[in-house]
Amino acid sequence: MKTKTLIFIISISFFPFLSGCSLFEPDDAWLKPIPPSNTLPPITQTGANTFGCKVNGQVWLPTTVWVDYHNGGMVISAFSEQRYSARSAVVITISEFAAFKPGNYELSTNTSYISKGSYGSGKDMYYTDSIYLGSLTINRLDSVNSILSGTFSFDAKHVSTGEVIHVTEGRFDNKYN
Repeated sequence: MKTKTLIFIISISFFPFLSGCSLFEPDDAWLKPIPPSNTLPPITQTGANTFGCKVNGQVWLPTTVWVDYHNGGMVISAFSEQRYSARSAVVITISEFAAFKPGNYELSTNTSYISKGSYGSGKDMYYTDSIYLGSLTINRLDSVNSILSGTFSFDAKHVSTGEVIHVTEGRFDNKYN
């Protein structure tokens, strides 16, 4: 139970970024700056420090990505603080998985492990659950070179209104500490 609580806390830790709070200095080593663009980055497996997806058909790119890989799971948190628009974040969490390795994973509450896809913009929060699902494919997990790369997509429901968003064509290729 403690592990589930810890993973939940980690997966919602991006909320201060959405509200305008800053918990970290820009030079923190584990925050990975992403250069802005209007197109999705290519799908790579080289540790190219890329992340992108479409949210309801619109390209969504972060300004910062944080990747935490540990034996048994991972959390990828991507934050966008674009000028003149709401702060937003995409977070993907997999935890309590005995043999986390390259392969396909379901993002839902229907699994024996903890998994979740989430999107937040301003005060609007969306999560996968037992009905609105997602998928995560880990293409490369390289513990020697500290590279985690893959693809993802998910549908997520607003916590209050029930509105559903569609996150598609997601890809990431990042180094982790």
